[in-house]
Amino acid sequence: MGSIAKLVSFVLSGIGVACMTVGGAGCNSGGAYGNWGVQRVDPEKTVDVDYRWQDDDAREAYRALIADCLARPWVENFRVSHNGNRPVVFVGTVRNETSDYVDTKLVTKRFEEELINSGRVRVVADRDQRGEIRDERQQGQAWNMPETVKKQAMELGADYIMLGRVGEVKQESNDRRTIVQYYQINLELIDIQSNEKVWIGSKDIKKVARR
Repeated sequence: MGSIAKLVSFVLSGIGVACMTVGGAGCNSGGAYGNWGVQRVDPEKTVDVDYRWQDDDAREAYRALIADCLARPWVENFRVSHNGNRPVVFVGTVRNETSDYVDTKLVTKRFEEELINSGRVRVVADRDQRGEIRDERQQGQAWNMPETVKKQAMELGADYIMLGRVGEVKQESNDRRTIVQYYQINLELIDIQSNEKVWIGSKDIKKVARR
């Protein structure tokens, strides 16, 4: 057997011994994440894995807050003073002031979805989207057919901006066997012209975890 063949044989033998030593776990293609049983569930079903922020908290928050927002007088007050036109809303930043990971982009997109689907207000694109759209419109000035070119400086201006935050208070028992996790989600709707706050809403979520 040549020297190269001997080397290959030695390496393969070593790998085999290593696999048997760790019970084959290290050689499983799934590794530490293998052999999971997966079950699809209704996305609306609450599944509490632990006490931290999760998708059910986001869903509970955006539905309650937007329902409250649209039920308040500011919508009709605007329409009365603007010939029946619907107010235009820009959904701005929702700050994460908790120690948990919170996908605030997901939260703001859900706010936009609820607002648009209500049919009571109009919603404009967010900052990132506007930049991409403006680039596309600018490119179109040089490359699109004249009859399909979109005009510059014709964007719909927002009447209100929606801003918010997610805060938390966490309490732990002396024996560290009980944790009380409290979240508060705050939203504010502000008149862009006057800086007047026309609506403020909050949603509280409280969880108790024991072991």
